[in-house]
Amino acid sequence: MGLLDQISKAFLQEREGDFIKLEDSDDSSSGLGPAILLYNVPAGILDEELVDMLQDGAPNASKKGVTLQRIPDMKHPLLELTLEEALVKVLDGQASSEAPSSTNSPITTPIMAPVNRGNPVLIFSGFANPEMMASYNIIAEEIFRENGGRAACAKAVPNALPKPLRQVVEEISGDHENALEMQGEPAE
Repeated sequence: MGLLDQISKAFLQEREGDFIKLEDSDDSSSGLGPAILLYNVPAGILDEELVDMLQDGAPNASKKGVTLQRIPDMKHPLLELTLEEALVKVLDGQASSEAPSSTNSPITTPIMAPVNRGNPVLIFSGFANPEMMASYNIIAEEIFRENGGRAACAKAVPNALPKPLRQVVEEISGDHENALEMQGEPAE
C-alpha cells in the first residue's frame, strides 16, 4: 500500500457515509430532478451552452427537462437551505435571486460576474451515473477553457440531503482542493 493509498483510506474513514462510489450505485436516475446546482460557474458559459452540453452528455435527462440553477457566490439565499429544500425550491421554480433554467424551457438565468475564488462545483440530482459523468466531463472541460478552473462534481445522495447547502458546497470544494493538492495540482 503506497502513501497515497494510506492517505486516501484514512481520509475516507474519517468521512464515512459522505461519499458513494459511483461504480457501486445504480445506473438508473434517482433523487429529485433532474437538476444541476452550478456554484461559481463562469458567467461566460451561457445557459444555452450548458443546455447543449447536457443534450450531448445526458440525452435521457435532457428529454425529461433538466433544471439548471446558478449559484454565483456564497451570498446566494439558496445556501441557507438544506440541499433537499434547495432542490425542491429550484425544481418548483421558486428559487430567488436567479430563476432556474430548464432544458425544456426558455433560458432565463441572468448573467452574473464570475467569482474569482474557489473552484466551481456541480451538484447533480436525478441523473443516471453515466449521464452525470459524461455531462460533468463536458462542462468541466468548458470551465477549464473559460477560466482555468477545476470543477468539482457531486451527486445529491440521501446522506447529504438534510445538510445545509452551504456546508455541502464547502465540503465538496474543500475535498476537491485536497484531491488536487494530493495530485500535485494547484488549487484555485
